[in-house]
Amino acid sequence: MEYHDISSRRDAAIFERKVNCLHDGFIVSVNYSHEGYTWGNPMFVDPQKASLVLRVMVTSINNALVELLFEGVREFQIRESGYELVDSSISFSEAGLVTWCGDNSTEPDTSRDVSFVIAERMRWRFIS
Repeated sequence: MEYHDISSRRDAAIFERKVNCLHDGFIVSVNYSHEGYTWGNPMFVDPQKASLVLRVMVTSINNALVELLFEGVREFQIRESGYELVDSSISFSEAGLVTWCGDNSTEPDTSRDVSFVIAERMRWRFIS
């Protein structure tokens, strides 16, 4: 299956509707990769070459497996206690970055308490 881009609020609404906001989801795998880092003080990872793939089993839609692909990862946190998702949400910054949050709020002061990803691009697809 091909990936669907999430680059606007409309795309995010379609995603949330089709995957039921990942309601009652469970993160089953996390894969972070990067290429092109420089050693120095401090070490720098080029966000253009960093990606993160999350696979989420969504029990509220018959155990569907949804894959989230984030490219140009700027910052992320996958909390151990956050492997279980009640809901998720998506927002966009003025700089064009997308924020996915493993909660129903992407407010900056609450997103640090749960799993989140801030990236240049977000894509998704059903695996099964």
